[in-house]
Amino acid sequence: MNLEILAIVPILSLLMLVHELGHFITARRAGITVQEFGFGLPPRIFGIRHNGIVYSLNWVPFGAFVKMLGEEDPGQPGSFASKGVLTRGIVLAAGAGMNFLLAVVVFAAGHLVGWPTLREDLPVEIAEVVANSPAQAAGLQAGDVVYTFNGQEVRGATAFRALTERNLGQTVALGIKRGQQDVQVALAPRARPPEGEGYMGVRLASPVQPTQYPIHEALWQGLLLTLRVIGLTLAAPVMLLQGLLTPDAVRPIGLPGMAQVASQAVDFTADTGWWYPIFWVVGAFSAGLSLANMLPLPALDGGRLLFVVIEALRGRRVSPEREAAIHFVGLVVLLTLMLLISVNDLLSPLPAVNFDFR
Repeated sequence: MNLEILAIVPILSLLMLVHELGHFITARRAGITVQEFGFGLPPRIFGIRHNGIVYSLNWVPFGAFVKMLGEEDPGQPGSFASKGVLTRGIVLAAGAGMNFLLAVVVFAAGHLVGWPTLREDLPVEIAEVVANSPAQAAGLQAGDVVYTFNGQEVRGATAFRALTERNLGQTVALGIKRGQQDVQVALAPRARPPEGEGYMGVRLASPVQPTQYPIHEALWQGLLLTLRVIGLTLAAPVMLLQGLLTPDAVRPIGLPGMAQVASQAVDFTADTGWWYPIFWVVGAFSAGLSLANMLPLPALDGGRLLFVVIEALRGRRVSPEREAAIHFVGLVVLLTLMLLISVNDLLSPLPAVNFDFR
């Protein structure tokens, strides 16, 4: 077994711990009696009681939970169900809210460490020279750094391409740094190159490089990126119908698919020393969880919140027994759907994620 695939264990544990911490904090502040806060899912390894609350560590590492008094029984003092609609709504939404905040913080931390950014201030480096091209005929080599174009200093791939397009069919002079040597070469960019070869016949090194941001800008970028992930997720069905996204790009993924993506992020980080793929995976999963959990579906916090809204509108709550039955059926359907999605992940693995952004 690829050990990197186990990276999904701490990632999911963190997401669920933060999620349940949101429920726990808001429930305590609202005066709701919390009976247990568990990390992992039962069976229990051990538990410590403090101020009437059992803090437990459990064997199944995927998840966490908060057990509140009387979640469906409003007759018990201090119970969740005995609180008003606003209090219950805040407690239910707090889990998704904490996942949203976690996504912002994780994306911000990624920008602090180094986030892939288009760098137009970097020298233009030749990554590959195409055979039988003007570049090869002129003696250009992979690793050459272009510092002048017709005597003009040039930086950034965009500027280099613009100068090339203005001189198609004309001989141009390039100043090259090759190791410790300065080399001058002359070549004529082709006006009609073979498909995929480019005007000169070179492939430039990626202008996207990990860049460290100051903390205030990192936080802002973390918020924007979290909103983009959620916005893209909401817009995906429409973009699919418009043909802007393929079915593979919007397919739901289960635990195997998430583990595959996490494994690829760990592999990329191990190969390059760049940490942003791991921050991206954690942030994207957390943002996705914050959205998915608020969907108005039975068994999810969003489904339970829907019943609170219905209660507020009609002035009386749905019978606890009926609500519990609906959530139970929803849970069965949800688990079945997750199982089918996971089977699909195993039968049809996801394409590799391009973390180098080329």
